[in-house]
Amino acid sequence: MKRAVAGLLIAITVLVFSTSLGLAVIHITDFPYQFDIGYLNISEKSGLSDGVILKNYNSILDYLSPFSKKEFSLPTMAYTERASFHFVEVKVVFYYIYILGAASAIILAILTAVKAVSKKTLRVSGAVTLAFPVVIAAAALIDFDRAFDIFHELFFNGATWIFDPKTDEFINILPSAFFLHCGLLISLFWLAAALFQLKIGYAKEKTGRS
Repeated sequence: MKRAVAGLLIAITVLVFSTSLGLAVIHITDFPYQFDIGYLNISEKSGLSDGVILKNYNSILDYLSPFSKKEFSLPTMAYTERASFHFVEVKVVFYYIYILGAASAIILAILTAVKAVSKKTLRVSGAVTLAFPVVIAAAALIDFDRAFDIFHELFFNGATWIFDPKTDEFINILPSAFFLHCGLLISLFWLAAALFQLKIGYAKEKTGRS
């Protein structure tokens, strides 16, 4: 029982860390957005050039940085007060993911340094970590729109995340499929973390010669 609880706690810590790592990759780089501009025909559907799209997209990412102190604004697109409020909420979510990710990294580093986690516990945590992306990815692929709605209902205030593309033009360059791809990318970080734990957990001890 103690091993199961320990494994669950380790899995949660690993999931938080890998989530923050995956979000950071999406946040710091233009990937997968650069890919999606072409793959999802964002330029064609929005009627905007790649340069204009990236300029506004990067402005959103710059605002969402935990180190940014500027007010929300877009260089060439119209937006409402509702949009400004929503991005304030998103920035708070990003902030806490990064803070919890940093705390998780410290915890995992300490546990690794003192060798406090047994192989059997790693097998449990690896299995739990593996189950999480499988369940989430399955739910997203079966009905992403509903999963997307549930996520926003849990983390954001009311219906402030529902926008009119005529008054909040940025929504035209942020199709729901892009967020699906972001979720799948983060799931790959969960998967990698799970496989890493399982690899260590099932690795055979090396026996030296006397």
